[in-house]
Amino acid sequence: MNCYDCVPDGDAPAVAICRNCGAALCEQHALSAPQTVVRVHGVGKTTAPAMARRIVCTVCRGATQEE
Repeated sequence: MNCYDCVPDGDAPAVAICRNCGAALCEQHALSAPQTVVRVHGVGKTTAPAMARRIVCTVCRGATQEE
């Protein structure tokens, strides 16, 4: 499988899949983003003290970027 973003110019092998849109990504286009882990605890929610990792593409990263 090749990187979706590299297809027009070349064909780099994919090393990851975007968590949001499912596009195949090469090392250049795969971005690691933090994700808060939320668990159901009793009648409410709790968050884990450590952040999890998710891999996203440049398009999805830009769309979810907080300003």
